[in-house]
This record gives sequence, structure tokens and C-alpha cells, in this order.
Amino acid sequence: MGVSKVSLMLPGEVPLGSVALSELESCGLEPLVVVVRADDPLSWLPPAREGSGRRTETCLTAHLGLSFSLRCGLNAVLPMQPDAIVVALADQPFVKAALVRELIGIFKAHPELDYVASRNDGTAMPPVLFGRSMFMALQGLDGDQGAAALLRSPDYKGRVLSPESALCFMDADTKEDFGKIQTEWLMRNGS
Repeated sequence: MGVSKVSLMLPGEVPLGSVALSELESCGLEPLVVVVRADDPLSWLPPAREGSGRRTETCLTAHLGLSFSLRCGLNAVLPMQPDAIVVALADQPFVKAALVRELIGIFKAHPELDYVASRNDGTAMPPVLFGRSMFMALQGLDGDQGAAALLRSPDYKGRVLSPESALCFMDADTKEDFGKIQTEWLMRNGS
């Protein structure tokens, strides 16, 4: 869009990126790593909730594509040897903590899965939980390539959920998309 999407203001002067982040903070993710660009002023970040384990990682190569930000976040948590990671997007303000908790719950009940993802119109997309078995493949992504190809690969076993509402997949990729998000935000929250 040519601007920092996370800093775009929703009605009521709510930064777009703060909405999804606030939901994620209530999911018990430890740590919660927020990957930001080097030029991000961070003014959109709300104060961290006590005990949230939130930390910020600056990705100096984010301008080279999505895969660089993904690897930056993964590298930040690898020393803790996690069983899984959750990848979510800051420009999806209608993703709810309940959906992320459901991804986590399914993975805990079925640790043999490589991933648990959300589905919109038949396509797996974030938020996504990736098990440890996929960390190497995530490290191998390049450029603006996201993990969609991995989620379609027969090499990995996963489960894909269809949330109650497709609203959670609204994201601000264009000015028109952001206009729709603002309209929906007003309908749900007022000004």
C-alpha cells in the first residue's frame, strides 16, 4: 500500500496492528514475538500486557519479502526449542483469540500433525500453527513466498479449520481492503 499498514488508524484512533496483537496476547503464546521492519516507529504497539512475554524483533531484511520476516520470527524462538509456532498477520483485525486457541488445542490433541491452519474459500491461510517438523521448510522459503505452498504439499500432514466467520480473514492489502475493514469496524464497534 505504500504506507505502514500496522499504523493505519481504525475509527476511534485504534491502530490496525494493535487489534490483532491484543488478541494474540490473550492466547498464552510464550514468547509472543512481534516482527517489525527497521523503519517502524512502533507507535502502533499498545503497552504489553503483564506476563504476555511479548518482545519485538527487528527484521532488517523485511523489505526483501515475507519469507525474511517469517524466518526472523522463527529464528527468535528457535533457541527455546518450541514444539510449534503460531504465525499471524498484524493486518487481520478480526482474528479472535478463540481461533488461535483452537489451533493450539487441536495440535496438543494431535501432536502428529505438521500444521493446523485456518481456511478461507478453500485456501489455508493465517493464522497457522506450524509444528517443529516444518521449521526447516519454513527456513527454506525465499523472497515474498509465504508458506502457502507448504500447506498444499502432500509432504506435510495438517488439519484446516473453517472459522465461523470469513471476517477474520479480512486484511489490508489495498486501500479498498482497508476501507472495507473500517466499515466493518464501525458496524461492530462504533466510532
